Amino acid sequence: MSGVHVAGHLSVDEIKMKMQMSAGFLKFQKWLVIYNFLVDPRPIAEIAKHTGLSESSVYRIISEYNTEGPEAIDPFKTMGTPSWHEQARSFSI
Repeated sequence: MSGVHVAGHLSVDEIKMKMQMSAGFLKFQKWLVIYNFLVDPRPIAEIAKHTGLSESSVYRIISEYNTEGPEAIDPFKTMGTPSWHEQARSFSI
């Protein structure tokens, strides 16, 4: 591996849950990159090939996750934005 690592912000199980709850394919892909590095660390080129992303995208995703934590991938969940259920209740007639 090329010296790239993933910070331990979340456990593997927490990341799997984030993947399952992802709204949208792009967010799922980002969590998949993090998951791959945690469970089977390989060179960036190999992770990129298996996730369908460019090497630069994989590197950027890892870098942002290491620096900003899970908020880099899922910013709205952690900023206190109400879920659609909560939003719908506020508009009840």
